[in-house]
Amino acid sequence: MTILVHLLSCGQSEKKSRPKQVDTPGSNLDKLPNGKRLLDNINSKTVLYYKEVVGTDTLKGGYITCYGIDDSMKYFYLRHGDTLHLLNETPIYTSTWSLGVLEKDFDNFFITRIDNGNGVPETYQVFDKKHAKNILGDKVVAWNFKYLEETLFFLYDNHTVNLFGNDIDRKQADSIFLYNMKSGIREGYKLPKENQIDIIYYDIKNLTNTNLIVSRTNHNSEEEKLVKYRR
Repeated sequence: MTILVHLLSCGQSEKKSRPKQVDTPGSNLDKLPNGKRLLDNINSKTVLYYKEVVGTDTLKGGYITCYGIDDSMKYFYLRHGDTLHLLNETPIYTSTWSLGVLEKDFDNFFITRIDNGNGVPETYQVFDKKHAKNILGDKVVAWNFKYLEETLFFLYDNHTVNLFGNDIDRKQADSIFLYNMKSGIREGYKLPKENQIDIIYYDIKNLTNTNLIVSRTNHNSEEEKLVKYRR
């Protein structure tokens, strides 16, 4: 007796043995429930060797992350059955990894990793599965996450970047936040004032029940400074 096992992908029921030419829209590509073309249907854990190759990942609870494409945009979705929730979107000419790829999966939420390119550190987003909501806030990205004992914490700031045609309006962060995934408590701390032209990256250097030490790295000079906060 021969038993055929069908592996579910985001767009069809059979896993392909070879990746398709992604980023090349065509009528032969699989379709998503919303009519968008499926960007890829290979499990990304096996083919994450190039920033344009992404794939379907199956999460706990029967959820799936997958990617769509049309003539102008790329899309990152959370799928459950035939229901699609949009997580991120980006113009077709940008790297697919800028949408995010699966980093860690938990029972009720999952973490994605964003490749920012150009020497910028990777950042992270965390979404709840039921509503596909960014737990840290709409479009908020975290610099890093760290465990303290068995509790997961995310570090992020309140900088903003808005595009107006070819112009970029950047608002420097004046505060940094530590989010407790277990309690939902958000701790806020004021940042030292920076030169408006400086680009600063932040990271959790050390975290205890009483202290938070944050590293601040200047993009241009690569100089690192440590700031200690009392929790």
